[in-house]
Amino acid sequence: MVLESIVSGKELMKHPLVMLFIAILFSSCGMWLAFFTFPNSSSILGIAFVTIALVPVMHNIFVKEEAIEAETGGWTPNFIERHFTVVRIYAWFFIGLIVSYAFWYAVLPIEMRETVFSEQEKVLGGIEELRDKMTGNFTIDRGACGRNAQCWFDIVFFNNAFVMLLSVVFSFIYGAGAVFLIGWNASVIGVKIGQEIVLSIAVSGDLSQGIMVGALNMIGLLPHGIPEALGYFFGAIAGGMIGVAVSKKSYLPHELRTISKDAIITLLIALAFLFVGGWIEAILIATA
Repeated sequence: MVLESIVSGKELMKHPLVMLFIAILFSSCGMWLAFFTFPNSSSILGIAFVTIALVPVMHNIFVKEEAIEAETGGWTPNFIERHFTVVRIYAWFFIGLIVSYAFWYAVLPIEMRETVFSEQEKVLGGIEELRDKMTGNFTIDRGACGRNAQCWFDIVFFNNAFVMLLSVVFSFIYGAGAVFLIGWNASVIGVKIGQEIVLSIAVSGDLSQGIMVGALNMIGLLPHGIPEALGYFFGAIAGGMIGVAVSKKSYLPHELRTISKDAIITLLIALAFLFVGGWIEAILIATA
């Protein structure tokens, strides 16, 4: 009750940057609360606590978005600008969680770290194992794409499109349920950066060197990470608008048609971002 009342949807729409600090605060509180209550499930429960706190706020934002869509008839000169306000909110939430999880992973004792970030480390371990199989002696047998950028694009794009679909479904069913999915992805990236920081500090013994490595890892994600994240955000917006519209009991004339049209356009924008991000990532993998 206290955390979710710290900031309102209206304030976030005016000052999206506030979400960066809200994400750091909420994720830190959620992580510690989860650890002290259900330590064996804290890696997932910490994200769930963040979601519980933010869904009411994000739902109010989507209610305002849907009302504006219905009243203005969809495409207006500020259509993209209005949606980018929500995208910026999601983006600062995403970045805030990455920073928070990277920081806590780097500073927590090993025993606590293994408990709090257990699921994220399992995911990252699976990715490394798959990468070893694809780049090892069994590349051909494993069906990896080698240096075929088109093959890598098919894998990356359809995987990202599936994640975006989940983002749409989560937002449609839970109003702003994509907060959990986006938060989970951010936590995995944050833990990965935290691992690099810990490794760098262990090798060099220099804290500033470790932080620099973490910053470089974040920069390395930018070429394909930005368009892919934007695709997820726009997908979440489309699902949220549809969910709010369907849950209403009274409608303006042609409101559902307008919202449906705008949701489809928003989804197409999301797919365009995923297409660009997929090609960038495919080329980077194929030429690595």
